Amino acid sequence: MAKKARQRISYVLELPAGSQGGGHRLGVNGLAVDKENAILYSGARDGYICAWDLNLNLQGGGSAPPPATKTKTTFRSQTQAHMAWINDIVLANNNSAVVTASNDLTVKVWRPHSETNEIAATIGEHADYVKCVATPPGGSVNWVASGGFDRKIYLWDLNGGGKTLEIDTQGDEIAEKGSIYALSVGHNIMANGGPESVVRLWDPRSGKRVTKFVGHTDNVRGVLLNEAGDKVLTASSDHTIKLWSVTAGRCMYTFTMHDDSVWSLFSDDPELGTFYSSDRSGFVVKTDVRGSQEDMDEGLSVAVAHESHSISKVVAAGDYIWTATNTSSINRWSNVDTGPSLQLPEAFRRQRAASTASRSRQLSNPAPANSPKKEISPTSILRISNTATFPIQTNASPESPPVAGNHGPQGTEPINQNPEETIEGQFGLVKHRLLNDRRRVLTLDTAGDVLMWDLIKVCRPRARFITTQIYC
Repeated sequence: MAKKARQRISYVLELPAGSQGGGHRLGVNGLAVDKENAILYSGARDGYICAWDLNLNLQGGGSAPPPATKTKTTFRSQTQAHMAWINDIVLANNNSAVVTASNDLTVKVWRPHSETNEIAATIGEHADYVKCVATPPGGSVNWVASGGFDRKIYLWDLNGGGKTLEIDTQGDEIAEKGSIYALSVGHNIMANGGPESVVRLWDPRSGKRVTKFVGHTDNVRGVLLNEAGDKVLTASSDHTIKLWSVTAGRCMYTFTMHDDSVWSLFSDDPELGTFYSSDRSGFVVKTDVRGSQEDMDEGLSVAVAHESHSISKVVAAGDYIWTATNTSSINRWSNVDTGPSLQLPEAFRRQRAASTASRSRQLSNPAPANSPKKEISPTSILRISNTATFPIQTNASPESPPVAGNHGPQGTEPINQNPEETIEGQFGLVKHRLLNDRRRVLTLDTAGDVLMWDLIKVCRPRARFITTQIYC
C-alpha cells in the first residue's frame, strides 16, 4: 500500500485590533535607494517588500547644509512577495523593478509603479536558499543575476522568459562550502564569494570562469566591482576588506579598519574611491582613498555610526546613510563629507604632512574659499590598515583606561551618536506552539506578547497572556 503523502497547511493570522498597516515585522535584510524618485525599498525576514517616500533631496554630494526643518519618511506601499525570509533586493530596469532573493528558493520581481503593483511575479527558482541578486550598473539590461546555497549563479529574464544562463560555481577545494553569499555584476564580468573564502570571476556572456582570488581566510560576505570591471572590492568575516586588480591578478591592498566580521559593502563611486562598510559589532565605516591609489595608507577611514545590533545592510545616497539590522526598524544617519571641506585634527595633519606620499592625496587639496571647514574628532578616525602610520594609537597600553563614552575598538567614537530618523517597524511573530487540540496555537512576538489563536474561527486571537504565566 502506497504511503499517503503528507500535506502542509499554512495559516495567515489576522493582525490584532489597533495594529497599523505598513512597515516590517521582522529583521530587515535588504535595502535599495531610488535616488531620482527619493524612494527607499526594503526587504525583510517577514517576506515583505516595503517602499518608503524619503521626502529628501538625494542629489547632494555630502556638503549640503542641513534642512531648516527635519523631514520625515512616509510609508508608500508594500507587497507580500515571499513566504520566507527575503535575503537581498536590487533595483532593475532603470529603477522600475525591485528584484528579491528569498529562502523560499525563488527570485521575484515587483514593479511598484505599474497598475498591478500588488503582485510580485516569480522569474526564477533555485534548489536551495537564494542569498543574493545583482544587476549591472546603469540598470538598462533586461536580466538579473542570482546566487544561492545550491552553488549556482543564474541569469533570469526580467519579463518572465526564464533562465538565460547557468553557472555551477562548485569549489574545487572544498565542495561542501560552495554556497554563494555575495554577488556583483559588471558589464562584462561577474564576481562571487562565499564560505570557501575564494573570490571567483566569471564572464556573464559565456559563463566561463575568468580567474579566482585567494587571500581571505573566512566567509566572503560582500563583493563590489568598479564600472570598468578591472577592480574588485571584497569584505569578509576575517575582519578585512581587500582590493583586487583583475588585470594584475592579485590583491592590491588589505583594509583592516574593522575589528569584527564585515557583513556589508556599498559604493556608488564608479571607481570605488569611496565606499561604506558595516560589521557584526554594529559599526558603519566610510573609507575614502581618492587620490591615494599609489599609497593607500594615505587614505581615510572614519567611523560614521554605531548600531546596537549587527548590521546586515548599509546603503548611502546624497547626504544620508541607511542601515538595516535584525530588528524591524531602519535607521537613517547623516553622511560625512570626506572631501576637501573636511578639517582633519592637527595631529593627523602633521603626520600626513610628514609623509611624502601625502602630497598627492586629494584630501590635502585646499577647499574652496567659501566652503566651511568641518572638523572631525581624532577618536572617529580609524587606522585604515596594519601598515598605516596614522592615526597614532593613543590608548595602546593595556593599563590605559578606556576613553569615557567611547564605543568599539581602541575607544573609537562614531561621528553620529544617534540616527537622524528611525523608520519604525512593527512587532512580528517569532515562535509558535500548536496545542493538543490542533485547533488553537500560542504565538510569541518580538514585543514579548503571547497570544492564543483559534485557527478555525477566521484565525483571530482569542486570548492574551503575560509572558511569565506561560512557557513557549
